[in-house]
Amino acid sequence: MKFLKYIGFVGLLAVISFFLFNEKEIASLERPIPANLSENLREDSRKLPFTGAHNFRDLGGYKTADGKTVKWGKVYRSDNLHSLTDEDVKYMERLNLKSVVDFRSDEERNEEPDRLTPDMTPILLPIKFEPEGITETLMRDLTFGDLDSSNLLRDFNIILVKEFTEEYRQFFRHIVDNGGEPFVLHCTAGKDRAGFGSAMILTILGVPREKVIEDYLLTNTYVSDHVDSELLEIELKTFFRADSDNLRKINLVEERYIQAAFDTIDSHWGGMDKYLSEGLNLNESDIEKLKSIYLE
Repeated sequence: MKFLKYIGFVGLLAVISFFLFNEKEIASLERPIPANLSENLREDSRKLPFTGAHNFRDLGGYKTADGKTVKWGKVYRSDNLHSLTDEDVKYMERLNLKSVVDFRSDEERNEEPDRLTPDMTPILLPIKFEPEGITETLMRDLTFGDLDSSNLLRDFNIILVKEFTEEYRQFFRHIVDNGGEPFVLHCTAGKDRAGFGSAMILTILGVPREKVIEDYLLTNTYVSDHVDSELLEIELKTFFRADSDNLRKINLVEERYIQAAFDTIDSHWGGMDKYLSEGLNLNESDIEKLKSIYLE
Protein backbone atom coordinates (compact mmCIF):
# COMPACT_ATOMS: atom_id res chain seq x y z
CA MET A 1 0.00 0.00 0.00
CA LYS A 2 2.84 2.41 0.87
CA PHE A 3 4.45 1.58 -2.47
CA LEU A 4 1.22 2.37 -4.33
CA LYS A 5 0.94 5.67 -2.48
CA TYR A 6 4.53 6.46 -3.44
CA ILE A 7 3.86 5.66 -7.10
CA GLY A 8 0.80 7.89 -6.95
CA PHE A 9 2.86 10.76 -5.51
CA VAL A 10 5.57 10.34 -8.14
CA GLY A 11 2.90 10.32 -10.83
CA LEU A 12 1.48 13.53 -9.42
CA LEU A 13 4.92 15.14 -9.53
CA ALA A 14 5.28 14.06 -13.16
CA VAL A 15 1.98 15.69 -14.06
CA ILE A 16 2.89 18.89 -12.22
CA SER A 17 6.30 18.98 -13.92
CA PHE A 18 4.74 18.51 -17.35
CA PHE A 19 2.45 21.51 -17.00
CA LEU A 20 5.03 23.70 -15.27
CA PHE A 21 8.03 23.07 -17.47
CA ASN A 22 6.58 22.73 -20.98
CA GLU A 23 5.80 25.76 -23.11
CA LYS A 24 4.36 26.06 -26.60
CA GLU A 25 7.14 26.60 -29.10
CA ILE A 26 7.29 29.58 -31.48
CA ALA A 27 7.96 28.73 -35.11
CA SER A 28 11.47 29.71 -36.19
CA LEU A 29 10.29 32.10 -38.92
CA GLU A 30 8.17 34.01 -36.40
CA ARG A 31 11.11 34.77 -34.12
CA PRO A 32 12.83 38.17 -34.33
CA ILE A 33 16.42 38.80 -35.35
CA PRO A 34 17.60 42.00 -33.60
CA ALA A 35 19.89 43.09 -36.44
CA ASN A 36 16.92 43.07 -38.83
CA LEU A 37 14.69 45.21 -36.60
CA SER A 38 14.47 48.99 -36.43
CA GLU A 39 16.86 50.50 -33.91
CA ASN A 40 14.18 51.32 -31.34
CA LEU A 41 13.02 47.68 -31.22
CA ARG A 42 16.37 45.91 -30.99
CA GLU A 43 16.98 46.23 -27.26
CA ASP A 44 13.70 44.49 -26.42
CA SER A 45 14.85 41.53 -28.54
CA ARG A 46 18.41 41.35 -27.18
CA LYS A 47 17.55 37.98 -25.64
CA LEU A 48 16.61 35.66 -28.48
CA PRO A 49 13.59 33.38 -27.93
CA PHE A 50 15.13 29.93 -28.10
CA THR A 51 13.14 27.06 -26.63
CA GLY A 52 16.16 24.99 -25.59
CA ALA A 53 18.52 27.84 -24.58
CA HIS A 54 17.67 30.40 -21.92
CA ASN A 55 20.52 32.91 -22.07
CA PHE A 56 21.14 33.32 -25.81
CA ARG A 57 21.59 37.00 -26.59
CA ASP A 58 23.07 39.54 -28.97
CA LEU A 59 25.97 41.69 -27.73
CA GLY A 60 25.14 44.50 -30.13
CA GLY A 61 23.94 48.01 -29.40
CA TYR A 62 26.30 49.04 -26.62
CA LYS A 63 27.87 52.50 -26.97
CA THR A 64 31.61 52.93 -26.64
CA ALA A 65 33.34 55.77 -24.82
CA ASP A 66 34.18 57.42 -28.17
CA GLY A 67 30.57 57.36 -29.41
CA LYS A 68 30.59 54.28 -31.62
CA THR A 69 28.20 51.33 -31.31
CA VAL A 70 28.77 47.57 -31.15
CA LYS A 71 27.22 46.05 -34.29
CA TRP A 72 24.14 43.86 -33.93
CA GLY A 73 24.17 40.35 -35.37
CA LYS A 74 27.91 39.78 -35.06
CA VAL A 75 28.57 38.44 -31.56
CA TYR A 76 26.20 36.28 -29.56
CA ARG A 77 26.62 34.73 -26.12
CA SER A 78 24.66 31.75 -24.85
CA ASP A 79 24.21 28.91 -22.43
CA ASN A 80 24.19 25.23 -23.39
CA LEU A 81 23.18 24.45 -26.99
CA HIS A 82 22.53 20.76 -26.35
CA SER A 83 18.77 21.05 -25.78
CA LEU A 84 17.96 23.08 -28.89
CA THR A 85 14.86 21.93 -30.72
CA ASP A 86 14.59 21.51 -34.49
CA GLU A 87 12.91 24.91 -34.66
CA ASP A 88 15.76 26.38 -32.58
CA VAL A 89 18.32 25.04 -35.07
CA LYS A 90 16.36 26.55 -37.95
CA TYR A 91 16.28 29.84 -36.06
CA MET A 92 20.04 29.64 -35.52
CA GLU A 93 20.49 29.14 -39.28
CA ARG A 94 18.74 32.47 -39.83
CA LEU A 95 21.38 34.15 -37.63
CA ASN A 96 24.02 33.12 -40.20
CA LEU A 97 26.39 31.89 -37.47
CA LYS A 98 29.69 30.58 -38.81
CA SER A 99 31.41 29.38 -35.63
CA VAL A 100 30.68 28.47 -32.04
CA VAL A 101 33.25 28.86 -29.27
CA ASP A 102 32.55 26.22 -26.64
CA PHE A 103 34.18 26.78 -23.23
CA ARG A 104 32.67 23.67 -21.63
CA SER A 105 34.91 20.93 -20.30
CA ASP A 106 35.40 17.73 -22.29
CA GLU A 107 33.12 15.92 -19.84
CA GLU A 108 30.35 18.49 -20.19
CA ARG A 109 30.62 18.48 -23.97
CA ASN A 110 30.63 14.69 -24.29
CA GLU A 111 27.65 14.36 -22.00
CA GLU A 112 25.63 17.06 -23.75
CA PRO A 113 26.96 17.72 -27.28
CA ASP A 114 25.86 20.90 -29.03
CA ARG A 115 23.21 20.91 -31.72
CA LEU A 116 24.64 23.07 -34.50
CA THR A 117 23.83 24.08 -38.04
CA PRO A 118 25.91 22.61 -40.90
CA ASP A 119 27.58 26.01 -41.40
CA MET A 120 28.91 26.31 -37.85
CA THR A 121 32.51 25.38 -37.06
CA PRO A 122 33.08 24.40 -33.41
CA ILE A 123 36.04 26.01 -31.64
CA LEU A 124 36.70 23.91 -28.53
CA LEU A 125 38.43 25.71 -25.66
CA PRO A 126 37.61 23.57 -22.60
CA ILE A 127 37.73 25.23 -19.20
CA LYS A 128 37.17 22.94 -16.23
CA PHE A 129 36.85 24.39 -12.74
CA GLU A 130 36.22 21.33 -10.60
CA PRO A 131 39.01 18.84 -9.90
CA GLU A 132 38.61 15.58 -11.81
CA GLY A 133 35.86 13.29 -10.61
CA ILE A 134 34.17 15.37 -7.89
CA THR A 135 31.44 17.06 -9.92
CA GLU A 136 28.70 14.75 -8.68
CA THR A 137 29.83 15.12 -5.07
CA LEU A 138 30.10 18.88 -5.46
CA MET A 139 26.57 19.15 -6.82
CA ARG A 140 25.18 16.96 -4.05
CA ASP A 141 26.86 19.10 -1.39
CA LEU A 142 25.55 22.27 -3.01
CA THR A 143 22.05 20.84 -3.39
CA PHE A 144 21.71 19.90 0.24
CA GLY A 145 23.58 22.88 1.67
CA ASP A 146 26.67 21.02 2.87
CA LEU A 147 28.83 23.42 0.81
CA ASP A 148 28.20 27.16 0.91
CA SER A 149 28.07 28.51 -2.64
CA SER A 150 28.42 32.19 -1.66
CA ASN A 151 31.96 32.69 -2.97
CA LEU A 152 32.23 29.82 -5.43
CA LEU A 153 31.68 31.89 -8.56
CA ARG A 154 33.72 34.83 -7.29
CA ASP A 155 36.63 32.43 -6.87
CA PHE A 156 35.96 30.93 -10.29
CA ASN A 157 36.33 34.35 -11.93
CA ILE A 158 39.68 34.79 -10.22
CA ILE A 159 40.77 31.40 -11.55
CA LEU A 160 39.66 32.32 -15.07
CA VAL A 161 42.11 35.22 -15.08
CA LYS A 162 44.98 33.38 -13.42
CA GLU A 163 44.81 29.89 -14.91
CA PHE A 164 42.98 30.00 -18.23
CA THR A 165 44.78 32.75 -20.09
CA GLU A 166 45.75 30.40 -22.94
CA GLU A 167 42.11 29.51 -23.64
CA TYR A 168 41.07 33.15 -23.81
CA ARG A 169 44.16 33.97 -25.89
CA GLN A 170 43.04 31.40 -28.46
CA PHE A 171 39.50 32.75 -28.25
CA PHE A 172 40.58 36.27 -29.18
CA ARG A 173 42.92 35.02 -31.89
CA HIS A 174 39.89 33.32 -33.46
CA ILE A 175 37.91 36.56 -33.28
CA VAL A 176 40.73 38.59 -34.84
CA ASP A 177 41.23 36.07 -37.65
CA ASN A 178 37.64 35.06 -38.46
CA GLY A 179 37.01 37.97 -40.83
CA GLY A 180 34.08 39.38 -38.89
CA GLU A 181 31.82 36.38 -39.44
CA PRO A 182 28.99 36.04 -36.88
CA PHE A 183 29.77 33.68 -33.99
CA VAL A 184 28.44 32.60 -30.62
CA LEU A 185 30.43 31.88 -27.48
CA HIS A 186 28.94 29.71 -24.81
CA CYS A 187 29.47 27.50 -21.78
CA THR A 188 26.89 25.59 -19.76
CA ALA A 189 24.90 28.40 -18.12
CA GLY A 190 26.28 31.17 -20.34
CA LYS A 191 27.21 33.38 -17.41
CA ASP A 192 30.69 32.58 -16.04
CA ARG A 193 33.14 31.35 -18.68
CA ALA A 194 31.09 32.95 -21.47
CA GLY A 195 30.31 35.88 -19.17
CA PHE A 196 33.97 36.73 -18.68
CA GLY A 197 34.68 36.31 -22.39
CA SER A 198 31.80 38.63 -23.26
CA ALA A 199 32.94 41.20 -20.70
CA MET A 200 36.40 41.19 -22.26
CA ILE A 201 35.00 41.64 -25.79
CA LEU A 202 33.02 44.69 -24.72
CA THR A 203 35.98 46.04 -22.74
CA ILE A 204 38.36 45.73 -25.69
CA LEU A 205 35.84 47.43 -27.97
CA GLY A 206 35.75 50.40 -25.59
CA VAL A 207 32.39 49.93 -23.87
CA PRO A 208 32.47 51.68 -20.46
CA ARG A 209 32.88 49.42 -17.44
CA GLU A 210 29.43 50.19 -16.03
CA LYS A 211 27.81 48.98 -19.27
CA VAL A 212 30.00 45.87 -19.32
CA ILE A 213 28.78 45.03 -15.83
CA GLU A 214 25.21 45.85 -16.83
CA ASP A 215 25.39 43.28 -19.62
CA TYR A 216 26.93 40.75 -17.23
CA LEU A 217 24.03 41.20 -14.79
CA LEU A 218 21.40 40.81 -17.51
CA THR A 219 21.75 37.07 -16.97
CA ASN A 220 19.66 37.48 -13.82
CA THR A 221 16.87 39.18 -15.75
CA TYR A 222 16.87 36.70 -18.61
CA VAL A 223 17.12 33.41 -16.70
CA SER A 224 15.22 34.15 -13.48
CA ASP A 225 12.00 32.42 -14.59
CA HIS A 226 13.94 29.42 -15.89
CA VAL A 227 15.95 29.19 -12.67
CA ASP A 228 12.75 29.36 -10.60
CA SER A 229 11.29 26.49 -12.64
CA GLU A 230 14.46 24.43 -12.35
CA LEU A 231 14.67 24.96 -8.60
CA LEU A 232 11.03 24.04 -8.13
CA GLU A 233 11.61 20.86 -10.10
CA ILE A 234 14.62 20.03 -7.89
CA GLU A 235 12.56 20.70 -4.77
CA LEU A 236 9.84 18.36 -6.01
CA LYS A 237 12.32 15.63 -6.87
CA THR A 238 14.08 15.91 -3.48
CA PHE A 239 10.80 16.18 -1.54
CA PHE A 240 11.70 19.80 -0.64
CA ARG A 241 14.98 18.84 1.05
CA ALA A 242 17.11 20.84 -1.41
CA ASP A 243 18.70 24.10 -0.28
CA SER A 244 17.20 26.25 -3.04
CA ASP A 245 18.80 29.47 -1.73
CA ASN A 246 22.23 27.89 -1.99
CA LEU A 247 21.51 26.63 -5.50
CA ARG A 248 20.10 29.98 -6.60
CA LYS A 249 23.46 31.65 -5.89
CA ILE A 250 25.28 29.47 -8.43
CA ASN A 251 22.56 29.85 -11.06
CA LEU A 252 22.62 33.66 -11.04
CA VAL A 253 25.40 36.26 -11.01
CA GLU A 254 26.52 39.12 -8.80
CA GLU A 255 28.55 42.18 -9.71
CA ARG A 256 31.28 41.12 -7.28
CA TYR A 257 31.95 38.00 -9.38
CA ILE A 258 33.02 39.87 -12.51
CA GLN A 259 34.59 42.61 -10.38
CA ALA A 260 36.83 39.92 -8.88
CA ALA A 261 38.05 39.13 -12.40
CA PHE A 262 38.81 42.79 -13.11
CA ASP A 263 40.56 43.17 -9.75
CA THR A 264 42.67 40.08 -10.47
CA ILE A 265 43.63 41.47 -13.87
CA ASP A 266 45.00 44.49 -12.00
CA SER A 267 46.74 42.56 -9.21
CA HIS A 268 47.96 39.54 -11.16
CA TRP A 269 48.75 41.10 -14.54
CA GLY A 270 49.45 44.69 -13.58
CA GLY A 271 46.42 46.20 -15.31
CA MET A 272 44.17 45.73 -18.32
CA ASP A 273 46.72 46.90 -20.88
CA LYS A 274 49.27 44.30 -19.77
CA TYR A 275 46.62 41.58 -19.63
CA LEU A 276 45.67 42.33 -23.22
CA SER A 277 49.23 42.54 -24.52
CA GLU A 278 51.06 39.95 -22.40
CA GLY A 279 48.18 37.64 -21.46
CA LEU A 280 45.93 37.65 -24.51
CA ASN A 281 48.76 38.56 -26.91
CA LEU A 282 46.77 41.34 -28.55
CA ASN A 283 48.74 44.19 -30.07
CA GLU A 284 47.42 47.61 -31.09
CA SER A 285 46.83 46.41 -34.64
CA ASP A 286 44.72 43.49 -33.39
CA ILE A 287 42.61 45.76 -31.21
CA GLU A 288 42.08 48.26 -34.01
CA LYS A 289 41.06 45.39 -36.31
CA LEU A 290 38.48 44.20 -33.77
CA LYS A 291 37.10 47.70 -33.47
CA SER A 292 36.89 48.12 -37.23
CA ILE A 293 34.99 44.82 -37.57
CA TYR A 294 32.60 45.03 -34.65
CA LEU A 295 31.91 48.76 -34.27
CA GLU A 296 29.99 51.21 -36.39
